[in-house]
Amino acid sequence: MTFKQVKHISKENLLLLVIYCCVLMFCIFNDPIYSFDTYSYLRAMPYRQMGYVIFLKNFSYVFGSYFEELVVFIHAIVSLFGVHYFYKQVSSIFNLNNILKFILVGILLIPFFPPLLIANNLCSEGLGYGLYLLFIAIGLNILFKNKRKDIKFYVIVFLVLVSMRSQFLISTLIFAGVYFLMYRKSLFQRKHLLTITIFCGLVLVASISERSYHKLKDGFFKPTPLGFTSASTAPIYISDTTDYLLIDKKDYREILKMSYNTLTNKDLLLKPNQTPEEDYLFFHKNLPKICNQTVREEGVAYYFKQTVPEGWSENQANSYPFFEAEAACKVYTFTLIKAHFKKWVQLFYTNLTYGFYSPLLLFFVVIMFFFSLIKTTFYYQKKYAVLFLLSSLILSNALFIAFASHSIQRYLFYNYALLFLLFISTLKLLKREQ
Repeated sequence: MTFKQVKHISKENLLLLVIYCCVLMFCIFNDPIYSFDTYSYLRAMPYRQMGYVIFLKNFSYVFGSYFEELVVFIHAIVSLFGVHYFYKQVSSIFNLNNILKFILVGILLIPFFPPLLIANNLCSEGLGYGLYLLFIAIGLNILFKNKRKDIKFYVIVFLVLVSMRSQFLISTLIFAGVYFLMYRKSLFQRKHLLTITIFCGLVLVASISERSYHKLKDGFFKPTPLGFTSASTAPIYISDTTDYLLIDKKDYREILKMSYNTLTNKDLLLKPNQTPEEDYLFFHKNLPKICNQTVREEGVAYYFKQTVPEGWSENQANSYPFFEAEAACKVYTFTLIKAHFKKWVQLFYTNLTYGFYSPLLLFFVVIMFFFSLIKTTFYYQKKYAVLFLLSSLILSNALFIAFASHSIQRYLFYNYALLFLLFISTLKLLKREQ
């Protein structure tokens, strides 16, 4: 390495350090932000995942009234470390020039500022963002730099990440799929089989860890009761008066009937003679009311009124309504989607495109997904595998959010840097093939 190269690198690192310090100061000198989610984490509600509950409650217990400022500091440090590590690895793998590096840093730092303020908001995104960037960067190193020794870091970061943000649970399967396509001709070599097994097995490990946490805390070996409670919101929003008759279980029928009546009284159901865009915008704006104040509220209240079996602990009695309401919402989700499939698909599609801001951007990602899948399958090259990985990660997150919730920036900002890299990789591919 020449003196000029060392000088250039040191200048880059110095500039990055100055930028990171400015971001850190911005976070520290802005107040911590409490939201509805913050209080549910502090109360360790059954529908909150273990990772951030453990983190936030420990800090509040150890540091008392000063914990908020320290949490903001930890959020900022973890996220900035993730930004830096991701930036360094990606700059090397994608061979970015200085202009593209500058743009990438800017994109990576957007979530620290309004409206997201991830470090100041006392929610799981504060740690989830940095962990996600670390997870992606380590995975890229394993795939494209052949750093299999990093698999231990991949395992640790992934398990901590999904303990806070379950939306990324299947991301490891995407890495497994790309790895399979890269090494399919020599897949039965021990090192490849082991790597694939680790990638895929992490889903099972994460699931068992989550269920074990609820068994210890709530008394039930079950997943966090949140996913279908949220996913059922859209099918119930488009439902009809008599849809409760489609439900076999009496308790579930009663809850759905009460939920429907509440939504009717609050004028929170699908309105006639509206466009799909208008239907979605109303749903998008009112999802917290439709979900938290009606569906979840009615179901939990219903089961709190029921007599609990003898021998149950207080934790079991207090958590059972949330798990049973989740089970009811799982039934509602699939039953009502089947009954109103056309309306649900329209809402789902509009939800999906809303998250991409434009159908054109969604179509671009989908086209690159299928193009790179075909190329990687039949004619493997690194440039196609990169496109397949990026487009798969972007689509999987967007599809999960569109199914389970509404496409707000809080859930989708993780895609910004990946979209930029997908766009850059596509341009480079086009230039090489001209």
